[in-house]
Formats: sequence, structure tokens, C-alpha cells
Amino acid sequence: MSLASQIKVLGEEIGLNIVRITNAESFPEAEKQIIESAEKGYIPENDYHAFKNISEKPNNINLNKISKRCNPKSILKRAKSIVSVAQCYLIEETEDIQDKNQLLGRIAKYDIGNFYYDVKLKLKRIINYINQETDFKYKSKNKSNYVSLVEKPIAQRAGVGWYGKNGIIITEKFGSWVVLGEVITELELETDKPLHRDCGDCTICIDSCPTKAIISPYVIDRTKCFQFISERVMKVPLAFREKWEDRLYGCTTCQEICPQNHKVKPKKYKPEYGYIGSRIPLIPLLQISEEEFQNYFAYNQIAMRPREAIKRNAALALGSIGDPRAVVPLIKVLQEDSNSIVKGHTAWALGKIGGEKAKFALEKVLKSEEDREVREEIINALKMF
Repeated sequence: MSLASQIKVLGEEIGLNIVRITNAESFPEAEKQIIESAEKGYIPENDYHAFKNISEKPNNINLNKISKRCNPKSILKRAKSIVSVAQCYLIEETEDIQDKNQLLGRIAKYDIGNFYYDVKLKLKRIINYINQETDFKYKSKNKSNYVSLVEKPIAQRAGVGWYGKNGIIITEKFGSWVVLGEVITELELETDKPLHRDCGDCTICIDSCPTKAIISPYVIDRTKCFQFISERVMKVPLAFREKWEDRLYGCTTCQEICPQNHKVKPKKYKPEYGYIGSRIPLIPLLQISEEEFQNYFAYNQIAMRPREAIKRNAALALGSIGDPRAVVPLIKVLQEDSNSIVKGHTAWALGKIGGEKAKFALEKVLKSEEDREVREEIINALKMF
């Protein structure tokens, strides 16, 4: 049995659902597409922009950074092969909440637990196996420890899956309910061929995106995507707030309606790392301290996001739910929080829920509020009454 076949057998034994292999050549088409998206403003500021002066608005695309992401040899100079893997994260969702009457925020399916960390540990086992079988003659690297590579083009070229029109890799057996991972190695392994498949005439993901972030097939305006918005401390457009619903983190709308995903059966297991469940109580998050935040979301990707973004998300979700029980906690945030983004979206939530208590609090804070953007948010919130 070849080493490539042995690696695939090991991958299956340790719980990876798909293991394929491709070469370590660069990805010029992906590089071109990233540059075009950055030029059109479809990628959030700072992701691929170079700063000449910290006070300047970023408008200089960092071509070197993009090039490195699209070239595996930027991570491993003598790279020959890439082991591309996928693991299904669709599990039976449970709400591990004692008090079911709490106001709960929805977590995107891929973040119920830290599936990425699980894959990362399995990739380390593959590297150890390669080292032992080759007597450490070849270097291998788990890309998650280094500069991030364009893993979806890698998965496509390796035959893990094909691109859906929502820009997400779709696999034959597990749909797009997978996390991806890669091992880059100097070892020259037998490669697999890409899957010659696509989504045909289906445009349901494009039609169903709540913010119309899918501009056209395979072209995503990330600045409009709820996933990216939920990760960043930024002002959420009013039109998007009206479509926020009970989201606390992330969005999988385009995946939930995808016909390729309907046939996938959820697994019955609980992730070992970073498990937080599918829904989380919202009100306690409004005034959570940084220490509490890190402890609550330990090992989960949310712990790497700004706490202010999650607090803002909680306020938006509470406003969308519209339950009057959230008014008093929201008023406390409006009066005491130091972050203008959190306060502004809290004002919107109070206006959305309504009631005399919310109106009185908004009017009172408006008299003393000095931040121009927060004042504007409060004035707009009062117009809802």
C-alpha cells in the first residue's frame, strides 16, 4: 500500500470524513479573484490592505499578503504535496439550558463546538505518521499553525468537493456541512483529481441570502454577510438589523436551504472542544466581563472575537425577539456601557421593543449623551415610538 493510501486509511481511522491529496503549486485564479474582490470592496477593510499611515483610510491592497495566501511554498519552501481533509460538523442540536424561558440567541452550526481544533489535532497525528514512516526525512506543516492559506481552492483541486454558488465547498456525501484542513509536506505523494461537478442552474442560495451578500455565482460581498458582520465591531445597517432575527453569531441560511445539504443526517455526538450548544442566553452577555467572556467561550472560536461584537449581537437579537423582559437589562447597557457601537445598537433594540419604560430611558440618556453616533442612534430609536 502506498504512503498516500496509508495516510487516507489513517485519516478515516481517526475520524476525518474525507482525505484527498493535491500538489503544492500556487493558485493564480484564486489570487486574481481575491484581488478583484478587494478592489470592489467585497472584502472587509484591513483584511488585505496595507497601511502607509495608521490614520489613513486603507486603500492600498497588500498584494504580497494575497500572494502568500495563494502559494503553499510561502509556508514550506520545498512543498510538494498537500493533504486536504474535511470533517462533517452537522450534529444533533441540543439546548443545554436549564431555564427554557430565557431569551436565547442562535449560534451558527459550525460554531456549536470547535470542530476546527478537533481537525487540527488530527492533522498533527497525520504529520507524526508521515514523520515516522519517512524517518523524518521530509518536513510537514499543519497550515493552521502558520499563515492562513486559501483552503477552499485547495479542497477543490484535491477533489474534496466543488464550489457552491455561495462560495462554500460542497462535498458529495456531507454537503457543505464540513470544516476543512490541510497538511503541507515536502513529500511527493500520489495526487487525486478534482470533482467535475457544479450546482447547475440552482440559485436558491443566491435568492435566499437575507442581505443579498451573494452578488453573483461565486462572488460574495463579505461586508454584507452576517457571518463577517457578526465577528466585527462595526455599525450594522438598519436594513440588516431588521433581518437579524435571533442570531448571536454567524449565519448558515445559504447552507440550510441548499438541496445538497438536505440529505445529510446529523451525527449524534458532542464536540470535545469549545462546546457551547446551539442557543445561548442573551441577557447575561450584555454585561459580561472579559474574563467571564473568555471562560464561557473557552476553546470556542467566539473567544477570539471582540467581546463588544458579541454584546452588540446580543442587543440586536434581543431587539429582534422583542420580549419586554429585555428592556431593563438593555437600559442598563445604554446608561453604563463605554462602547459607542454597543450603546448605539442597544438604543435600536429598545426602540424596536418599545414601551414607556424604554422611551423614557432613551429620552433621559439623550439629554446627557455626548457621542454623536450614539445620539443619532437614540434619535432614530425614538422615531419608532
